[in-house]
Amino acid sequence: MHTLRVSWHSKPQLPEYKITLHYPHLPLIDVGGNKPIYLPPEVCTIIPGQPFRGKLPDEQTGEMIKVSAKPPNVNANAITVAGLRELGFARGPNLSPVLDVFGISIGNDMAVVPARILTPPRIRYGKGEQVVDEKASWNLRNVVFAEGAKLGPWTVLVIKDGNRYEEFSDAHDPELRIIIEGFASMCRTCGIGVTQTPPLVAVAELPPKNPQDPIRTHAINTIRNVLMATKQKPSLLFVILSNGDKHIYSGLKHLCDVYLDVPNICVQGAKIRKEKGQLQYYANVALKVNMKLGGVNHAVDEASMGRLRQPPTMVVGMDVTHPGPSTVKGTPSIAAVVASADLRFSQYPASMRIQESKKEVCWHLSSSQSLG
Repeated sequence: MHTLRVSWHSKPQLPEYKITLHYPHLPLIDVGGNKPIYLPPEVCTIIPGQPFRGKLPDEQTGEMIKVSAKPPNVNANAITVAGLRELGFARGPNLSPVLDVFGISIGNDMAVVPARILTPPRIRYGKGEQVVDEKASWNLRNVVFAEGAKLGPWTVLVIKDGNRYEEFSDAHDPELRIIIEGFASMCRTCGIGVTQTPPLVAVAELPPKNPQDPIRTHAINTIRNVLMATKQKPSLLFVILSNGDKHIYSGLKHLCDVYLDVPNICVQGAKIRKEKGQLQYYANVALKVNMKLGGVNHAVDEASMGRLRQPPTMVVGMDVTHPGPSTVKGTPSIAAVVASADLRFSQYPASMRIQESKKEVCWHLSSSQSLG
């Protein structure tokens, strides 16, 4: 709601009028610091070349990763040519006046670091070997896992969330049946013992997004009701998502891991339906299924395992994730630790803790002992 005061000074006898204008969707830009200052976008000018400090939407994050994932030679050229020029470090009209005053010049040669190539350990599978191409990309379509898990009665959950171009029509969609059979066949090829009984297929039609329910609680409740109506606890829940809605994904994980105690795998309908690279996609998902069910995807050959087994060794990984620039002040950091739990170093149970915001120390061992 915006208020506009109008007065007629040429005729003092007229009263001052107060006109109230309603613009419920009028876009405004906050240009303030600690205190918000809102301005219409028409009066604002964005100076080019400024960094964005906030959190990007998922779609833009994906595009940013595609742009940033470049070969080393391309990155080196971008630094020594365009990078120096954009930063004002290269000789020419864009040279920084500060560098010029102090007589400082920056060379355009990259630093040379002595290195050597280590002999990689051999990866052992149950059958076959991985194929590594010139781009260091692995192809696992013709290998058998070192130890295949058993997949008993399982359930396929199809999520319908308004993305009709990428969704399956219903539980009897012929394309859906072909994909289920194709994925099950790939799992068997990789060494997973898949039951011959076709999986139960359930469909969850989610309620539309509602601003009053930003984390989509009603949608997760709908999914829970659909799963409970099946009246069977599957050995694996295979979820085909309608889109990349992070609230649906995280809500599903929380529902299955905390309340239903069901191993689960989520894939996006658009990706699993894509014919190009479909077999490789099946194989990559089968990797996750095998690990979720307690199998061993691959192991390091015995010749390379000696130092890890004598004496017995536990491989530990840890990291701390800090709140981003757009989060509320005081948002806690999250510390996570994983550690190997078997002699093949394949299973890594995880532990997470929340802790003081921006604290880099992992407080996982005890209240008096910490790891940095």
